[in-house]
Amino acid sequence: MIEQDGEVMNEAEEIVSQLSGYGSLIVHSLYFIVAGLLVIFFLYKIAHRFFFAKIIGNRLVTVIFGTLYVLVFVITGLLVLDRLGYDVSAIGQLAIIVVLIGAVIAFFLLPYLPKLPFMIGHMIETGDVLGTVDSISTFHTQIRTFDGNIVFIPNALLMAGRIVNYSYTDNRRVELKLSVGADCDLGRCRQLLLDIMGSDDRVLTEPGPAVFVMDANAAGVDMTGYCWVCNSDWLPARSDLWLQVVDLFQNDPAVSLSLDKQEILLSGEVNK
Repeated sequence: MIEQDGEVMNEAEEIVSQLSGYGSLIVHSLYFIVAGLLVIFFLYKIAHRFFFAKIIGNRLVTVIFGTLYVLVFVITGLLVLDRLGYDVSAIGQLAIIVVLIGAVIAFFLLPYLPKLPFMIGHMIETGDVLGTVDSISTFHTQIRTFDGNIVFIPNALLMAGRIVNYSYTDNRRVELKLSVGADCDLGRCRQLLLDIMGSDDRVLTEPGPAVFVMDANAAGVDMTGYCWVCNSDWLPARSDLWLQVVDLFQNDPAVSLSLDKQEILLSGEVNK
């Protein structure tokens, strides 16, 4: 009886020891996976921050980092099998070869796969929704509009619709459309617009500001000033430029803005 109890205890201790070994193996495997994924993630973030214009939409970069993510799991699996006593020399080589072949195939197939033309943080416009991309999931994209609302749009609708990505390039054009009186000094109007745009440090010198006459009729002459600014400066620069245009044109006796006149009736008033 005592011998049987001793055998049971030995078997129990052996089971506990095996379970403890498996638990330690699982913990170490998770550590390796998390550490590997974090290293790859931070490498991608560094590349994304310092070489954004070059890597956005770059197939080679996408395949390289995707392959690294897969290799983390493959290597972890091989290490687990090796700790369990299996010979992984042959299967390890085969697994790595399969991953590399898959990477090559993915490199050539990526241009033909559907993908959303934006990333998290991009400012996009689709339909009547304008805002910043907060998150992208498998089935929908979350957009934060400028009035603070969160809009969820199915990715299928995004792929089928028109998307304007204002963050895809580094710079964005500002347009200053205005109408001046037909009897104004058009040359002076043009020069005033050029001076206003050229005096703002946020306006790029290449391409430089330009002003064109777009239309002329009895009501006035339509002119448009064009200049380029960095994407992050677009909204404040556009607002400041418009304030300068209105202020300067209204206070210059040689020019006058051609504005539609409207009759405003206060409550209780009637036309006589």
